[in-house]
Amino acid sequence: MKNAFVAIHCHFYQPPRENPWIEAIEQEESAHPFHDWNERITFECYRANAFGRILDEKGKILDMVNNYSYINFNFGPTLLRWLQEKTPLIYQKILDADRESVRNSGSGNAIAQTYHHIILPLSEDLDNETEILWGITDFEKRFNRRPESIWLPETAVNYKIIGLLIKYGFQYIILSPFQAKRVRPLGSKRWTDVSNGKIDTTQPYRCFMKDQSGKKVLDRYIDIFFYNGVISKEIAFGDLLTNGDAFCNRFRDFFQDLKERPELIHVATDGETYGHHKKFGDLALSYAIKKGFSSRGLEIINYGAFLKRFPPISEVEIDEGPKGEGSSWSCNHGVSRWKEDCGCSTGGEPGWNQNWRRPLREALNYLREELHSIFIDEGEKIFKDPLEARNSYINVILDRSKKNIERFFDTHAHPGLNQEKKIRGLKLLEMQRHALSMFTSCGWFFADISGLESQIILRSAARALDIAKEFTDRDIENEFLNHLSSAKSNISEMGDGKKIYQRFVRPKAVPLDRLVNQYIISSVLEEKEEKKLYSFNFERINYETLNKENSLYAFGKLRVTSDILLEIKEFLFALISKKKKSIRTWVSEIKEETSFDYLKMEWLKIIEKNEEEIVDTFNSIIGNQSFGLSNVLPEYKEDILKRFVEKNLDEYYHIFEELFLRMSETTDLLRSEGIKIPYEIQIVSEIVLSKRLLNEVKNLNTEFKKTIKKGEIDRIVYLAKSNNLRLRTEEVEKILRSLLKGRMELLKEELHRYEGNEERLKNFVDEIVEFLASNEKWGLNLQKEESQDIMGEILREYIYDFEMGLWREGISRRPFPPNLYRLAEMLGFNVDNLPLVNPQSF
Repeated sequence: MKNAFVAIHCHFYQPPRENPWIEAIEQEESAHPFHDWNERITFECYRANAFGRILDEKGKILDMVNNYSYINFNFGPTLLRWLQEKTPLIYQKILDADRESVRNSGSGNAIAQTYHHIILPLSEDLDNETEILWGITDFEKRFNRRPESIWLPETAVNYKIIGLLIKYGFQYIILSPFQAKRVRPLGSKRWTDVSNGKIDTTQPYRCFMKDQSGKKVLDRYIDIFFYNGVISKEIAFGDLLTNGDAFCNRFRDFFQDLKERPELIHVATDGETYGHHKKFGDLALSYAIKKGFSSRGLEIINYGAFLKRFPPISEVEIDEGPKGEGSSWSCNHGVSRWKEDCGCSTGGEPGWNQNWRRPLREALNYLREELHSIFIDEGEKIFKDPLEARNSYINVILDRSKKNIERFFDTHAHPGLNQEKKIRGLKLLEMQRHALSMFTSCGWFFADISGLESQIILRSAARALDIAKEFTDRDIENEFLNHLSSAKSNISEMGDGKKIYQRFVRPKAVPLDRLVNQYIISSVLEEKEEKKLYSFNFERINYETLNKENSLYAFGKLRVTSDILLEIKEFLFALISKKKKSIRTWVSEIKEETSFDYLKMEWLKIIEKNEEEIVDTFNSIIGNQSFGLSNVLPEYKEDILKRFVEKNLDEYYHIFEELFLRMSETTDLLRSEGIKIPYEIQIVSEIVLSKRLLNEVKNLNTEFKKTIKKGEIDRIVYLAKSNNLRLRTEEVEKILRSLLKGRMELLKEELHRYEGNEERLKNFVDEIVEFLASNEKWGLNLQKEESQDIMGEILREYIYDFEMGLWREGISRRPFPPNLYRLAEMLGFNVDNLPLVNPQSF
């Protein structure tokens, strides 16, 4: 086909799940077996698209493709920050894809997004400026270029927002076809109504701003692509991604061969559709990219490249929604979904309403105004221009090094500020960061205010309020809660927004003394000094311990530094642990200079007394507020308790082991006679064999060959199968997955730093092959996807280099041990499809 183009835009985004007091995501049980939903979605979608698989009819991997190199995409900045920290390989694949697209087409696949996912038409002008500027800066720092476009959350737009986008130099945006109002050829005076999705989506349109008299301003415009609503809906809500050919054919169906002008069939959906919302959707996308579209004569292109080749020949006026408040892609009533009960919702039960939306927004609007007033009043004492400082604060968010923060204050602060005032300035800016975050759109999207998404935005509000309390004596929180009390939940036992805030949001707050308690318990009882806990650094200044009558006593002083605020605080602490079973701590911030030597003398005086007197003295020295395991964050608490339980179980494990050995002859006899093993014997056997299996698998990390040769894992698995025993393998399989991935990463490093030891390299590959062969024999569930990703990188690098003739004279030969083919096959690759590389001396 001639002039037939395809573009696929993916909007990748997750709400910021970090607890705002510790800047970390806590464990989310609903995401099991992953730690949290970010981690789970990354595995199912973001990773899967970075290493897109092309499969043969048997499910073997024929090839891998970085889908990001071919699709138009945006990532929410807060999500990219998480990916950069947690999955640097996937993050780098995203950046590499954009650079590749710039090289190939002159325009990048990546576009920016406002920093938080807020509904711009409903937000204050100053906040919109900050959101857009933060989005631009974040994009530039990551992708090393100016963004050509920006994704508008929920594609929410009106002419107020269009004007801002033009001001900041964006070339185009992507909207729903239902957001177009009327069109006409450039230069024509006759408009055609295209409302209700009737617009021709195969071409871009120019949208002009108008002056106060209603006359269009010729040099103030932005171009708009209205995506194909039919295909986009079938991708998001239908079964189109279940078959790669059907997916490609659907695009082909919309081309009109009689058109003389080039046609662009393009779609826009949540990126998570490809692999997370729609399992295997990433496979359909990979197939379309690598083979499906080209075999149908369709050329994949990004919006920027298409716009440069085929600029608009028509102009458009957008639908601004009721009262000009804006339109969006997921609300039939403009942007009402984020401010009132318009009838749009996701989830919920018959008879539910969303009347809670209006008071929720009113409460947050009230809080926003109060926080903004504090920021301006207090900020003027620190910054030359508080709003300009806020707009530039993104540079600190992206780089919190002391040097960069000093550079920020040198630029924006009044000269001569001491460290205390700089910390106050950072607190004010952090208060504003959380104030922006509390308008994240998903807080209104779903069916009830008790939902997790609404709780997440209320956490941001609570964190902002905590900071605000340091700058005002007014009870802003109480008035905020009065507004929230009008937001009635559909679930009677939840009550209203105020009760939800008090029951679910406030308990998420983590005062610093609670973190100190957690640090003390983990460092003292586990006898290791962690330097870091979440976004805080800990340093022991003084530390004394004493073991007495199976009890542990500890007393000391420590310094805590915030990575975010650079604030330094010192604490006194004490701990009593009876046989490491019951734990009690005392924590108190040191507000004035205190002689630790004097306190130590007092401690030494009482340590020989009875416990009641010791407790009274600790109450006197440190304060009568005490903590314990109940005050530790749930994830750490579970981990600590699990270790205690394991220690206790280890003490009694030998009893189970002895019972198992005593009953082995009986078990063998019953099995030989075809008699089912009694339940009691079965339970003991499963406990013992599961423990043995875990210990042996742990040994694979340090003594791989010796452990395999010993054959104990083989015997354990045989015993379990022959006696129909269920082994507990979840932790075992995590270790195996990690072990395989680690070995593959080491292999990649070995290949890169090849030092001529061909036998060492061959043996390294043989060891991984043996590991995979052994696991097949054991029948354990070994997750191979991440190791396949690394294998795909190795094959592409070495085979591509070979085919491109990089092994020519003058270029040092790169190793390619022939057993790599065997390893690739065992990892699920179709090696018959790979070109053979002459290993020469191997």
